[in-house]
Amino acid sequence: MAVYTSGGSSVHYGYETGAFGTPVTSGSGAAKKLSAPKTFGLNTSVSTLSLGTNRIDLNQLGQIEPDAFAYGQQAGSCDVSFTWDDTDSQALFQSIYGAPSGNTSAFVYPASSSNPSATTSPAVINSVSVQVDQQFTGAHTYSDGTTNNTATRIRRTLKGAVVTGLTLNTSVGQTVDGTCSLQYGKEDTTDSTEASGDIVNQTAITGKPLTFAHGTFKLSDGSSTLRTLGEIQTVSLNFNTNTALLYELGSHSSVDAYRQVFEVTGSFQTSFKDIKHLTHLLNQASKDVNEEGVSDGSTHKNTNQTHVGAELKFTSGNKHITIELRSVAFGSHDISGLQPVQPVFEDLPFKALSARITTRTAA
Repeated sequence: MAVYTSGGSSVHYGYETGAFGTPVTSGSGAAKKLSAPKTFGLNTSVSTLSLGTNRIDLNQLGQIEPDAFAYGQQAGSCDVSFTWDDTDSQALFQSIYGAPSGNTSAFVYPASSSNPSATTSPAVINSVSVQVDQQFTGAHTYSDGTTNNTATRIRRTLKGAVVTGLTLNTSVGQTVDGTCSLQYGKEDTTDSTEASGDIVNQTAITGKPLTFAHGTFKLSDGSSTLRTLGEIQTVSLNFNTNTALLYELGSHSSVDAYRQVFEVTGSFQTSFKDIKHLTHLLNQASKDVNEEGVSDGSTHKNTNQTHVGAELKFTSGNKHITIELRSVAFGSHDISGLQPVQPVFEDLPFKALSARITTRTAA
């Protein structure tokens, strides 16, 4: 009896270009697989993979034990952790904004947007299918004691998956890491199989990892000017789509999905050297401030909505991922390190009205 590890595993995704919950595949039967598998990034791992059927316990008068079970909707979740690379990972933004405009010299999300004031259409639902493979070698014993001499691979296909959250975060000396959180409502024995054959090997990464050392974070000074913040210790950015699955009478699987409030949030930590960021926060409650976004400490004016409130950028040679944020508002101003012989830092969580992403994958 053997214990199998993730050394024989792989995970890929592919966009569903046709009907919701219908993956684009090649092959048939147990050999069916995603025809154009995409990779999340470097150092990929599946931190959560869970499926439920909403079991309903049916009780009965005259006894204390349940009498029967019924089953409702099928719902699953999958969280994939990875390190952002400079070539392949950027395709994940399509799950939030739809297909980009441009080419490898400049992909733009949302398509054709010239600044981050463009809003995202609630009709943009780019569902994906996720394929999770596990390889076995030779005969193995099941948990019930029986022996399998033929099956060498388990393949699960999670269909009708929607990205509910996508993150980027890094800190001093670290890579730019992320998590892609998905909800799905369709998995069946047609596309989740155990059979002979090999897994789809983890797609080779053609790009290089993005790192803290090659990143910049800029913040508006109250006008259209962006100034680079020094001594940043940590920075994170979260895209929360709050997409929900839709079910219908006559099916336990999801049949579609719909968008709810789209939130772009984040935080950063930097050395506490002046009261500029604290002033920004205080001005948000000032009667002199009546517009959105970061304000200037001296003039009490905010950035215009079409101006960029903040910019996060990671480069790798000529390649880059640049995220422009519109009208950034701080949620709080927190101080840490007010202890003997410790550096003092300020932590600022924020929220933006919208974002625009441009990426370059050409060397």
